[in-house]
Amino acid sequence: MWLRDIVDGGEALALRTVHGLRLPGILLVIALSFWETVYCLLYRFVRSETQAEARINEHVRNARSAYAGSEKRVAIVTGANGGIGYETAKALGRAGFTTILACRNLKRAQLAQQQLRESTGLDTFRVIELDLASFMSVQRFAAEFRKTYTRLDVLACNAGVAFGHYDTTYDGLEAQFGTNFVGHYVLVAQLLDMLKATQGARITVASSVAACMVHGLDYSRITDVWRFSRFVNYSTSKLALLVFANKLARQLRDCDVTVNAFHPGLVATGLYRNVLVSTLPGIHDFRQWLWLGQVDGAVTAVYLALAPELAGKTGGYYAREQPAVMHPDAQNVATQDRLCAFTDVLVKTNTHAPNVLDSINVKEKL
Repeated sequence: MWLRDIVDGGEALALRTVHGLRLPGILLVIALSFWETVYCLLYRFVRSETQAEARINEHVRNARSAYAGSEKRVAIVTGANGGIGYETAKALGRAGFTTILACRNLKRAQLAQQQLRESTGLDTFRVIELDLASFMSVQRFAAEFRKTYTRLDVLACNAGVAFGHYDTTYDGLEAQFGTNFVGHYVLVAQLLDMLKATQGARITVASSVAACMVHGLDYSRITDVWRFSRFVNYSTSKLALLVFANKLARQLRDCDVTVNAFHPGLVATGLYRNVLVSTLPGIHDFRQWLWLGQVDGAVTAVYLALAPELAGKTGGYYAREQPAVMHPDAQNVATQDRLCAFTDVLVKTNTHAPNVLDSINVKEKL
């Protein structure tokens, strides 16, 4: 626990200093990368930090005990065919949930389903196709889900893409922002009534410490191809998710639905395959050695989805299973409302044209 406190304290100080003094974002990149690397280097020597599987098992046992005798619960995990999503889906299934693997690649999802069944001995994992880069696919997924299920207890917004060259979604949006954020935005909208109708429903949102590496939401990065940066746009998408999570928490404060976001840590998953340095000899093996494994990275996601002690707690941002300092814009009501207005226009017009900014009367840089 002391290691988590030191790292979280160091990151909080760096965040407040850089944003408070409006220093260049690269300084925060360096500082946060340093503290995340410190944790990755030292956690394996601290017994309490290396027992990720044991902590997940504890969360599963506590959830099974808390929900014993209740109606069969249902969860959706986006991007559940690998990495953190796979481990989150596994824990939810073991906790007694019927767990929907919501994935773009059906073959990989079906393979993950088979592996989950074999490793857990449970037949409670289902696959429904979901491509967050397509509004039509999101709508199809929601319709298919509604055919079979009447409740939704956990919606784990986990899927994402990162650091690719400039590309667009099927609907014409910049791919990282469109997939990571807008796709989940539309998914939540499609399923919100079911969440509201389910007692104690939870939404978990995979943000990232990368959200703190930009000073704010610069919408021209989304609408202007010439301002695209694979790293800045990824950070922007993660900040948008964090802002949206807080907006949802505020919107649903009178409902029995909680919304919390989290940073999984530096996890050795396929998310970084588009980073050029990843192609260099030995980098993959070094990263696998240095960074957290996918079980370690999933602990906080599982904690937010299952921990009975978090019932009723909403609007939080967590790292390493404890509250962390979030980006200063995340709880700004005006920022939340402007993001949703911007996104509603994107969804309505299906375009990344620069005049989207004009249509909601905002400056190009907020």
